[in-house]
Amino acid sequence: MRRIPHLLVLLLALLAPLMLLAPSALRAAPDLTLEVIVHGASKVERLSAYELEALFTRSQTRWDDGAPVIPFSFPAGSEPRVLFDRVALRLRPEEVGRFWLDHRIRGLGLPPKQVPSAALMLQVIANLPGGIGYVPATRNRPGVKVVARIQQGKVVPP
Repeated sequence: MRRIPHLLVLLLALLAPLMLLAPSALRAAPDLTLEVIVHGASKVERLSAYELEALFTRSQTRWDDGAPVIPFSFPAGSEPRVLFDRVALRLRPEEVGRFWLDHRIRGLGLPPKQVPSAALMLQVIANLPGGIGYVPATRNRPGVKVVARIQQGKVVPP
C-alpha cells in the first residue's frame, strides 16, 4: 500500500517540467501556414529567412530604398506568433522575452508592435508603407503583397 503514494510522487516529479511549459509552446500547429506581408506598393518581392530575421529582430531598420521598416507581430503566446518566432527568429517562446529585454538594455531597439488579430494586421499593413507583418494564409488580402511564407517549419518563397 505504501508503494502507490511513492510511485505517484515520482510520476508527478517526472511530469512537472512538462506542466510548466507555456501552453502556447504546445499550441504552435506545424500545419499552420503563415504569409509574410508588406504594403501593396512596396518594391520588395521576396524575403529570405535571413532577411526576415534581420527585419523582425531590428538589426535591419531600413528598406533598400531608405524608408523605415515598421514590423508588426501578434501577441506573445498566440499560435501565429509562436510559430513565427520559432521559424523566422529561431527563438522559443521563453527566449523571446529575454531577447527583447537584452535589446532594450543595450539600446538596440524595441520589439515589433503587437496587433491582436489577422484582420487588423492586414488593415495596418495595407495602410502603412514600410510596414511588414504576417498572417495565417488567406485568399482575401487586399492592399498587401506576400513576400514569404512559413510552411512546415521553413521560410519559403511566396
